[in-house]
Amino acid sequence: MSLRIGIREGMRTITRNGSLFFLSLLVAAISLFLLALFSLVTVNLYQAIKILDEKIEIIAFLDQRADVDVLKENIEKIKGVEQVIYVSSEQALTELRNELQDTEEILTVFEENPLPASFRIELESNFRNAQGLNEISGKIMLLQGIDETLYGGELVDQLKRVTRVIVLFDFGLLAIIIFSVIFVIFQTIKLTIFARSTEIEIMKLVGASDSFIAIPFTFEGIVQGMIGGFIAFLLTAITYRVSTFFFDNVYFPHWWFLLGTILGGMIFGVIGSSFAMRRFLK
Repeated sequence: MSLRIGIREGMRTITRNGSLFFLSLLVAAISLFLLALFSLVTVNLYQAIKILDEKIEIIAFLDQRADVDVLKENIEKIKGVEQVIYVSSEQALTELRNELQDTEEILTVFEENPLPASFRIELESNFRNAQGLNEISGKIMLLQGIDETLYGGELVDQLKRVTRVIVLFDFGLLAIIIFSVIFVIFQTIKLTIFARSTEIEIMKLVGASDSFIAIPFTFEGIVQGMIGGFIAFLLTAITYRVSTFFFDNVYFPHWWFLLGTILGGMIFGVIGSSFAMRRFLK
């Protein structure tokens, strides 16, 4: 019963203080948009790191007398090897020509194909580091028919260290933005509470419980967060569409962001209204 009355009072508060609610909604929407935008950057950073990690591999060059099938079978047996892909010398030349389309005339100085056949060796995730690369490369070099191996080694570990620092910094900023959003929503709901301070004092004098007084403001915080979250999602979706004109392969999981911004807005609205009411009722 008290919940139904509280929700009804919350609806009256929204309609009665339309301008203040709209202002609070606007601030919440902008705050949630900034959070969603930074989350989009974070998701794409993580996706880029994942793609880079998957591209860590060993290139093993074959001599002309190598038995391709036997070599491939032996390499696949090595612990840490996920997949072995054979690249013929003709295929390697074609790929090089595609990469050097603007300067393809460089290759005309060679009378014959200078590129040897090779294996592209993809590794399991826990072997994509300097130690794993060195270990697997050493085992491959022991096989007859392998001329040379090529891999990043220490450069891979340096890249991983840099990406770890970037990710930690990114998540630190994300945490700061989340607390900032909660603080902004808390301040805007506090304005609404102070605007109705006289009415709240009267309710307390006639014996209304703290929970009964808090229900309308909690409901207002939920509505404000839900609508603000939806507006933030629309702004993020527009930003994503614009970004595709400047960047390729921008990752934007629409449904996750829609659900995240709306649920996040509602949760932040509840937290903000709870903190504001707790401070006022004290």
